[in-house]
Amino acid sequence: MTIKDYCLQISKLLEEADHEKSKAFIQLGNLYVINREEALSNIKNIYGGMGSFNDFVLFKDEKVDVEANEKLSALREDLYKAVVSEIIELRS
Repeated sequence: MTIKDYCLQISKLLEEADHEKSKAFIQLGNLYVINREEALSNIKNIYGGMGSFNDFVLFKDEKVDVEANEKLSALREDLYKAVVSEIIELRS
């Protein structure tokens, strides 16, 4: 999968959970097509600090949605690895 694909998959998962940040991932995916370096930087930055992307927890019917969170965790990890890999590639 491409970084845009990861962003779209995450957006879809967040939208299904009615999470407010679903559109932000569509925007990041689109930015990646227009300005790859800026998108990579923006995506990498959402992973740090309190209240960051790492802290997202998805709920369904006011309960933690274990299945959705497992999918999100896998996508989140794969996206981060892909971003770091591309950043390293750009710097070499």
